[in-house]
Amino acid sequence: MTIRLKNSGIGEKSFEILEKSAARLFSERLIGTERGDDSVYSVLLSTDPSLKDDRYLIESTAVGASLTAANDVSAHAAFGRWMLESAFDGRGGFTPFEGKIDFTPKDPLRGMYFATHFRNYYHSAPIEKVYEVIEDLALRGCNSLLVWFDMHHFTSMDDPEALELTERLREMLKYAARIGMKGSLTMLSNEGFSSSPEHLRAEWTAQNGYFKAPGGHYHVEICPSKEGGIEEILRERRAMLERFADLDIAYLCYWPYDQGGCTCSKCTPWGSNGFMRLFPYFRDLVAEMMPRTRIIISTWYFDKFIAGEWDSFYPFIKDGSPEGVDYIMSFFFNGQLPEVIEKNGIPEGVKFIDFPEISMYTCMPWGGFGASLLARFLNRTNEKSGKLYSGGFPYSEGIFEDVNKFITQCYYSGLYENAEDAVRAYVRYEFCVEGKALDELTDALLSTETALARKRVSDVTGLHFDIADASETEKVYRILSFYNSVLPENVRTGYKFRLWYLRAVIDRELASCGGYPGRSEICRRAMEELCGIYYASGRTNVWVRPPVEFPES
Repeated sequence: MTIRLKNSGIGEKSFEILEKSAARLFSERLIGTERGDDSVYSVLLSTDPSLKDDRYLIESTAVGASLTAANDVSAHAAFGRWMLESAFDGRGGFTPFEGKIDFTPKDPLRGMYFATHFRNYYHSAPIEKVYEVIEDLALRGCNSLLVWFDMHHFTSMDDPEALELTERLREMLKYAARIGMKGSLTMLSNEGFSSSPEHLRAEWTAQNGYFKAPGGHYHVEICPSKEGGIEEILRERRAMLERFADLDIAYLCYWPYDQGGCTCSKCTPWGSNGFMRLFPYFRDLVAEMMPRTRIIISTWYFDKFIAGEWDSFYPFIKDGSPEGVDYIMSFFFNGQLPEVIEKNGIPEGVKFIDFPEISMYTCMPWGGFGASLLARFLNRTNEKSGKLYSGGFPYSEGIFEDVNKFITQCYYSGLYENAEDAVRAYVRYEFCVEGKALDELTDALLSTETALARKRVSDVTGLHFDIADASETEKVYRILSFYNSVLPENVRTGYKFRLWYLRAVIDRELASCGGYPGRSEICRRAMEELCGIYYASGRTNVWVRPPVEFPES
């Protein structure tokens, strides 16, 4: 069986990427692609500007399909949906979807945030591999990519490693733009280079009402209340923005904490004082350098270090978002809303977007034990607070939480409201299974969340990871081991299955050896394989790599 894509109005660059994505996905399923033979199964893709809000139409039969989309990026989403609704057996067998779909995504901003730091996957993998993640996101309906240039690592923008990271981020954003996705940047409000003037640096200890020191502070951040502080913040920020000013940046996200913030008496409480006093200067700089770019204000970690921050921030949005601001970004763990939002709601005209944690929750190192699913956590959160949002940017540290990416894009598009339904669709499509195999593999993946929570402990007995609940590790291992032996080789060796199998192996070993990975050769070999998949090295931060030793560490 061969499948041919035909272009009838999609931008040339976007269609080239779509053809590349299709060839990769078909190859993984042992399906051929053909350009010249009209007798093969053809998928005709076109755009229609009269369709609004990323709407797409699918008409598919046993002999061919026609996909019409509002724009280039929604054409990718339409093709991804057609693939999702069709059936593949992983051995070359293909049953096309038959029927019609008229679909308009629920939320306008369906993004993903790549945490490009710590030498994680996005920071270290060959750029072509990162491109494939972007391609997959577009097929799932994602229409915006957010990245961050973390300044504190570097002395200036001329630092050789700063130049290297800048170019990498630019290439990601340009690739996403060729698809039709919007590109965005996030930045800490008062972050600075490692060379920031010491006499202008922000305070960070628990004082002036702070019951806890702000997390993630690198002690090079700048205090806007000190004489010359605002000028230095703007000077360093201008130097960074100049490297991205020629790109079409849709949004700049203005961030309060982790890292960032200042606990001095003049800045406290940061979220409604120093942070918002600094904001007009930031807004004016953006208007000068990137006049088409809009602003998102983040409320990340409000009330985590000092009480009453949400209460004192609320007046800034009570009469509508501050000038130049399109969205307020928030994330309410487990859907627990601040009392002021619970009581008064979101003011008219103010739009909130989500920043769900899909990588780190309850487990460190992130991805260190293989694939990570947060279906229960994401369901709890989405059921209670999802109705507040117009989309969002999930926080991604790598490829180990690919299924969580899928779940959140389903939330934003409205394709699936329940994470378990999304996981089932993911398993069917990615592992090419139906019937009993689909039931068992879906159950196995969902069950891994039981064993996800674990505590990292380092004592005289060595480094160990205590799993809070290992009751389902044997079942998960049994199911994934069986399907590792019967699924087509091209399916089971791809990272989307392999990371689940390795997770099952590692969890079983940890449960049987008291949480000490160093006591199990099987565990050590599995984690070393993970390091290879992640492109981890001795330079990779221990937070984002499996707990194995590297010669250069």
